[in-house]
Amino acid sequence: MAFDLQEQEQIDSLKAFWQQWGKLIGGAVLAVSLGYLGYKAYGMYQRGQSEKAAAAYEAVDDAVAAKDIAKLKSAAQQLQGEYAGTLYASRAALVLAKAAFDKNDPALAASQLEWVLKNGKDEELQAIARLRLASLLLDQKKFDGAIGELNQAHPAAFDAEFLELKGDVFVAKGDSNGARDAYKAALAKMQGESPNRQLVQTKLDALGG
Repeated sequence: MAFDLQEQEQIDSLKAFWQQWGKLIGGAVLAVSLGYLGYKAYGMYQRGQSEKAAAAYEAVDDAVAAKDIAKLKSAAQQLQGEYAGTLYASRAALVLAKAAFDKNDPALAASQLEWVLKNGKDEELQAIARLRLASLLLDQKKFDGAIGELNQAHPAAFDAEFLELKGDVFVAKGDSNGARDAYKAALAKMQGESPNRQLVQTKLDALGG
């Protein structure tokens, strides 16, 4: 098939373009394709891990029902070791922390809460862990440590709870002004008819605020 001069120039130009840039473009297309396939494979891996973790979490429920803290510790550690990136691992750590606290084992409780803060992927579960750790430190009269935890970043939805607990720490320290400010700030953060509003108001009233 014959081409006129203009068409031949366009063909020659296109050939020259591909000779110069073809490998680079091909490599870019390949990289994008591999990236997409990798993303899909990672998603499938994550779903698989989550399903396996859900099955492993049944051992946590069983241990709680049996009130067997040794089995609970074993189940939680398995989740933390094999499925650390899943929500189930953080949830198991929180459950174990509560059981340890109830069994008067604050060291184990603290270690589990700290695990969530270091390894957890969910901001809400991390906020819960931080609140519980601050409460544990308050019980141990480690007031500065508790305040330090409560000053850390957290989702806005937890502002009122962090401020209320901060007020409790200030009360324990004997800092009435600090407690009063914290309780007032907590009340300002509460939405509508919060069930905790009356309790915080009672704490504030007790300070003469």
